[in-house]
Formats: sequence, C-alpha cells, structure tokens
Amino acid sequence: MNGVLSSVTWGTWDLESPTYVTRNGEDDDFASAQGSKKERRRREKGVPRLQTQEMAWFNQLLHDKIEPLKVLHYLPNPLAATTMTSVIPWDDLPLGIHPKDGHLPPQRIQNKRHQVDNLAVFLRRLLRDGDRVVEFCAGSGYVALPLACLFPKCHFVVLDMKKPSLDIAHERINASGLTNVSIFCGKVDEYMDSFDVGIALHACGEATDMVLEKCLESNAAYVLAPCCVGKIKHSSLTYPRSSTLTNVLSRHEYEIVAKAADFGHAALTLTAINAARRRCKSVVEADRNLRAQESKGYATAMFIMHPVAATPKNDILVGWPASLAHMEAPGQFLTDRAVHCALYGHELPRALS
Repeated sequence: MNGVLSSVTWGTWDLESPTYVTRNGEDDDFASAQGSKKERRRREKGVPRLQTQEMAWFNQLLHDKIEPLKVLHYLPNPLAATTMTSVIPWDDLPLGIHPKDGHLPPQRIQNKRHQVDNLAVFLRRLLRDGDRVVEFCAGSGYVALPLACLFPKCHFVVLDMKKPSLDIAHERINASGLTNVSIFCGKVDEYMDSFDVGIALHACGEATDMVLEKCLESNAAYVLAPCCVGKIKHSSLTYPRSSTLTNVLSRHEYEIVAKAADFGHAALTLTAINAARRRCKSVVEADRNLRAQESKGYATAMFIMHPVAATPKNDILVGWPASLAHMEAPGQFLTDRAVHCALYGHELPRALS
C-alpha cells in the first residue's frame, strides 16, 4: 500500500463507471452526457483514469483507518427543523448592511443570506449580553454587520488584513449608524484583545486553523464555516490537528485527504468519487473539532448548512469551553441517510449506499 502513496494525486482520479445523481433530480441521461463530455476532455488532455491500486489504497485509508474512529458525526441543524425562513430580519436592516447593498448578483445575495443565517442560529445559543465577537477574515463585513444588528447588546469586531476591504466596512458602518462595531486591520495572530466568540465564514486553508487556535488561546467559543482545505502542504502548522488522527494518519496521508476534500460546485453532482471526496471534507472538519476537545476540553458539534444550496463548503463547526454553563450538551447524531439528505437534498441512491 505504501508503495503507491507518493504517486497518489487526487486531481487525476476518476471512476470507470460513475453513477450520476443530480442534486435537483434532473434527467439522468443529461447527467450521463455531461459525464461523457468530461471524459472526452480528459482523454484529449491525456489525463489518466484512477489506477486500481491507487483506488484500493484510498479506500483502505478511508474505510480501514478513519471510519473505525467513529468521529464523523453531524447534529441536526436547527434551521432544518423549523418553518422559519431566516434568522436575521433582512428586510428591516439599516442602509448598507444587506448584501444587496453591495451590488452582488442575485444568487450570491441569496446564498450570503443563507450562510449568515446559519451562523446566527448558533450564535443565538452562545451569546450573552455584553459579549465581544470577532469576525476573522471578515472582508468588508457581510457577516459581522447583519449579526451586529441582530445582537445589539454585543460588540462585534471586523478583522481583516486588507485595508481596502475594511475601508468599505467602515463606510457601511457609518451609513447604517451601528455603534456596536469596531474594525481591526491585521492578521489573525496580531489580535491581542480578549473576546468571547470567534466566527469565520470561508476562511481559506490554514486560516481556519489559525482562527481556531486564536479562539482556544482566548478560551473563546467559535462558530466556523471552513472553506478550501487542500493547500496546506507548505503550512507551518502541524497536521493532522488532533492526536486522534495523528495516531492513524501521517502528514502526507492527511495532505492527500485534504486535497481530496478541496472541491467546489462541480462536486455537487453525486458520484461515488464525489461522495468519497465529501467524506474527506468531513474528516478534515472533525479533526479540527477534535483538536479543541483534546487540547482545551471544549464541547464541540458539527452541522451542515441549511438549505442545501447555501454553499458547497457547508460544514459548520461549533465549540465552546466548559465555562459556558448555559450551553446544552449536543443531542442525537444524524443517521448516515439523514446526513446524505442534508448534503444533497434527496435520499441516498441504492447504487451508492
């Protein structure tokens, strides 16, 4: 098995006979035709198919090493169990706070609303009056500013290292009249003030791990929706992040898992290979929560954003220190079929079960 490790590169992997299931239930012939076009393009470029021994190696790693750990658990997202269409009163927000005020395309506006609502539903359970919340890698404040409207008795810090983005955030704050928001220009590890909750939406690669470390150092709770995870090869951080995964995976093996987990909208077409890639994403996110459990005794939970179309990067990590006595212990985990339905919006096909 180790003999093929150095040659394994996820980007060239494919299945001999992919089983296509579209997210919205479109005609299977259309999906198959799309697959055929993809195959032709691959052949034209000379991209090889997945070698049998490489697939066997990957299956052994995923099923023999990781699955027995039983750490890939999701809890039900409260948004999926309610008729509530949103948490934030979007239509009542002051000037400059709604994503539409940033002249985004309609679909991005809708997606951004869903994403922020998914963070807000967990902040409702964590926050207490007077808490200080830092949004790391915040850009121009599309997340923190609506949340500041929803939680007027908490203070929000918009943190980013790009001054032009923060200049836009400053203009939006002034236009809205918000008084519970401040700005910090700098890197994650340069923020030295105390805070109670750290949040980050789609902080790329190791940035999510840096945010998590900052939260652990500050004994702060966190609500994180990680982004791409494949570009950690040159990171100075230790991977895997947890002792649990370090005991079964080398860094090289972990890097392969992380690269497999790095996907976008194309992976929403359900094939066996895409399902495996999505499983790898769950492994990486579970590893992060395990880090918080092992190093600081945090209680943690992992959720899937609702609705399905909010974003392909739809994991939500929530963790809090033991000092937050008002937080309830996690409830019953989702079954594998319920997880699949939350991820893809339909039941698990027999061919992939």
